[in-house]
Amino acid sequence: MAAEKHPHTGHRARLRARFLREGLDAFEDHNALELLLFYAIPQRDTNELAHKLIHAFGSLSAVFDAPVESLMQVGGIGENTAVLIKLIPAMYGKYARSKQGQEVLFLNSAESAGEYFTALFAGKSTEHFYAVYMNHKCKVLKTVLISEGTASETQINTRKLLEAAVHTGASQVLLAHNHPEGVAAPSVADVDETNKLFRMFGTVQVRLNDHFIISGEEWFSMASSPKFKFIFK
Repeated sequence: MAAEKHPHTGHRARLRARFLREGLDAFEDHNALELLLFYAIPQRDTNELAHKLIHAFGSLSAVFDAPVESLMQVGGIGENTAVLIKLIPAMYGKYARSKQGQEVLFLNSAESAGEYFTALFAGKSTEHFYAVYMNHKCKVLKTVLISEGTASETQINTRKLLEAAVHTGASQVLLAHNHPEGVAAPSVADVDETNKLFRMFGTVQVRLNDHFIISGEEWFSMASSPKFKFIFK
């Protein structure tokens, strides 16, 4: 007697073939997530589970941003599946940074810097603070992780900021940190700290050009904002 095929086998093959033929842009969010879940859940209808995840968190991006513990509270999501979901944005971040690392980078506009930082922070669920050191032509010399904190705050290591500026021989610097659980806008504390850092870099003849706030795919340039650009004069 021939072995009975799993009822979802044909559907999975068709969905994979569609991805190879059309790419993910042709997929609705739940179908894209369904396809990903194939690789963690071999014998179950993952379409229903994809719908359940998006309903629970509100959007596809929110599913990927959710903590492992929260994902595992959704019925049908075990640890392996939760880890796979969290792996996707983290892997994209490494991919983007690796691709950027193969190129000579000039961050001479808010748009180019915003795109760079968005990729840099992809997949990070806690606050990170980065400094990008550049020469007088805005060529990136080095990107340095200054500190890492919790989901809502991080402490800035000013000594590390200055040491890296001197070591790289930079004449300009860009700063950026993320708000994993907030919006891409500076807090009162961010504004005060940026004021202090601008003056601090001035003591070693390094110009602080901008401070970016990142939240998901959104970015905010303080130097481009009429409200905050006075800091950088």
